[in-house]
Amino acid sequence: MLKSYSHEDLESSAEDYLSDLRCGDPNCPEFLSLPDHGKIPVNLSTVGFVPLYGGEQTHKVLALFAPEDLLTAVALYLAGQWWSIDDIVRTSVPSREGLQQVNSVGERVVLYVLNRIIYRKQEIERNEVPFLCHASNDYAKIMWKKGEAIGFYSVKPTGKTLVYCGI
Repeated sequence: MLKSYSHEDLESSAEDYLSDLRCGDPNCPEFLSLPDHGKIPVNLSTVGFVPLYGGEQTHKVLALFAPEDLLTAVALYLAGQWWSIDDIVRTSVPSREGLQQVNSVGERVVLYVLNRIIYRKQEIERNEVPFLCHASNDYAKIMWKKGEAIGFYSVKPTGKTLVYCGI
């Protein structure tokens, strides 16, 4: 679905949403229901922009955080609505299989979710050094299985300064 979206489209939509949220009634928050987290209040204390490309602050997406863990996003605001992390890694094309090169902004969002949210929250070992954040021009591929993104790999260009991006 995000194939035709640009970074600017995503950010503009998110800015409009955030503006509406700022003007809304704080006593009547919106809620997003998520299977693993219950009803998450959507308010100024649970949303914020996160850089899509780690150290590069140029492109951002709006994220929703559960009140009990304000460091890990549980949903992203994309194309005018909230999408759970589980929904972001699924495609509408269930026949998508194997390694596919990351080309579109939507695929970069999936790569972000795989690396910064799923891997770092669910799979990283306690003393393991995490993968570096992906830059906007890093060569990367996503592994798809039955229409779901299940892994990734990326290659950093030679001679590029490597920057660790913490959560």
